[in-house]
Amino acid sequence: MRYTIRKPEERNGRRWFSPGIRTKLLGFLLPLVFLLVVSVAVAASKITEAAIRHDLLRRGVAVSRVVAFSAGYSFLSGDRLAMDSLASETKNSSPDIDYVAIRDMNDVVVAHSRISERGKAYTPPDRTARIEDFSETNADEVSREGRGLIEFTTPILFAGKRVGTASLALTKESMLSVQRAIRRMIVLAASVILGIALLGTLALSSFITTPVKKLSDGVYELAGGQTFHPIPAGGSDELGDLTRNFNRMAETILAQQDRLGKYAKELEEAYVGMVRVIAASIDARDPYTLGHSTRVARISCELGRRLGFPEVEIEHLEKACLFHDVGKIRTPDDILLKKQSLTHPEYAEMRSHPIDGAEILRMAPSLHRYVPVVRAHHEWYDGQGYPDGKQDAEIPIHAQIISLADAYDAMTTTRPYRKGFSPEEAVEEILRFRGTQFSPMLTDVFVRMIREMPSLETEEWEGMAL
Repeated sequence: MRYTIRKPEERNGRRWFSPGIRTKLLGFLLPLVFLLVVSVAVAASKITEAAIRHDLLRRGVAVSRVVAFSAGYSFLSGDRLAMDSLASETKNSSPDIDYVAIRDMNDVVVAHSRISERGKAYTPPDRTARIEDFSETNADEVSREGRGLIEFTTPILFAGKRVGTASLALTKESMLSVQRAIRRMIVLAASVILGIALLGTLALSSFITTPVKKLSDGVYELAGGQTFHPIPAGGSDELGDLTRNFNRMAETILAQQDRLGKYAKELEEAYVGMVRVIAASIDARDPYTLGHSTRVARISCELGRRLGFPEVEIEHLEKACLFHDVGKIRTPDDILLKKQSLTHPEYAEMRSHPIDGAEILRMAPSLHRYVPVVRAHHEWYDGQGYPDGKQDAEIPIHAQIISLADAYDAMTTTRPYRKGFSPEEAVEEILRFRGTQFSPMLTDVFVRMIREMPSLETEEWEGMAL
């Protein structure tokens, strides 16, 4: 059946117009399609904006807490240089961090990523609106010098007492630019769909009902977050074009969601990059351990490859290596850099760094997978290690690998009180502890690897860590 607009007829000297099916479809279908498209556009915009905002807030809270935790000991010891370095390095770790400030209980700025602000009284923002409370951290939308920022405030605690406050501000421009790009894509796709809908209303009614229902179902799948199934395009007419363009719009929205996933991954990588800086800073506190975490990562990743680990697991192993000594940020310099033998209390404090490192990583949900490894990297195969006395299979495999690489690098590094072992001497020492400190199976693979591979100083080792 064809749908036509009836020609006007003269009846009793007047022109009568009887609307045809095309006119009825124009009056019914276009508003329906318009509402469907608008609902998808609105739902997609809200979902993407909420996801971007959530990721931004979560990263800001995590970074703010790490800064507060890291500044605790330095704040109490009055180490202004360490706090200045922490503020500056954190600011430089991500382009959307506007400033980092550390202030005392009198609200005097003791460290700031902007040198000119140091020593001044803390200046409250021009406008403040609370966004959300995250346990100890407050997130506020503020205005400073006419610029909109999101400011995160976290108390600095030491031994359970508050000694200061850490503030960190993120710009909203990166979030807004992604939102604007997504809106443009959605508006463009919606315009195409509406244009095709205008042509589709001229098609046969028998071919209208089913496609519209499928389009409606597709909208509900897309807006409801279900798995979207492309709608089959049955012909080359306007409805076929409508269906194909709807599929293109759905692909555009799904592609934007993929971009959001990549954006979230970039946020996590930015956070990991900041922790790399902190790990390097810890190594740099002792010139004889400079680069230790990177060398441990190289050795561990190569051992992981020889054990047949997939690349994703190698990635996680490398990050665990970079984090394994992060707890030493709480170890005082007079213990960490002491050239003589440690006293019993000093040795006990040094042994607490796996627990301290695990507590730091627990602050970021995305890093929880590394907590068991960091806590257990000084456990022994026979159960004589610390802090929990785990043994054999109770120790995560990544922690056992790091234990081997950590011991090897420590033995082959020259210290003020002894010359570093040669690779073969270190291997012989590791073999002495096979079955006690180290897993027999891992020890055999490790020793074979060291004897086959070149030394860490050669270019052939470059790039072994991811």
